[in-house]
Amino acid sequence: MQKRNARSQPFPCYGPRRFRSRTTRRGIAAVEFAVILPAVILVILASLEITRGFTVQHALQEAAMNGCRIYTLGDKDQADAQAMIDRSLAEAGILGYAVAYTPATKAEIVSDLQPVSVTVTVPYSRVGIGIEWFLAGTDIAASVTLPADSPPPAEHED
Repeated sequence: MQKRNARSQPFPCYGPRRFRSRTTRRGIAAVEFAVILPAVILVILASLEITRGFTVQHALQEAAMNGCRIYTLGDKDQADAQAMIDRSLAEAGILGYAVAYTPATKAEIVSDLQPVSVTVTVPYSRVGIGIEWFLAGTDIAASVTLPADSPPPAEHED
């Protein structure tokens, strides 16, 4: 059986380290970088999109809380709650959202401590940072439920 040395191997760049040339190592590093770079960029962009989603969800939660707090007060109406939600989301730079109230009108709140919910929803395509295909077709929503406050006292006529 013949003994082979490093110089007689068909692929000398895969031989012992002392026989590899510097240019061969640089070429291998460049190929590895070119192969890994798209995956690294994808992970970075995906993490940015997910972070933006969490930020928007937090802003929606705050707006829903502020709107629900106003909506549960006996002397405030749905327009006051909507104005508070609009102001909260304008500060966050969020547009194109929808608001749902449960019960739908103040007249449907019949008792003290009745649960009142406010839900704010926005399509992810309205708040993404550029690669909406990552979470395409999804909505971000936040809902808050609080007990209704007692209705304002009736005024007596003298």
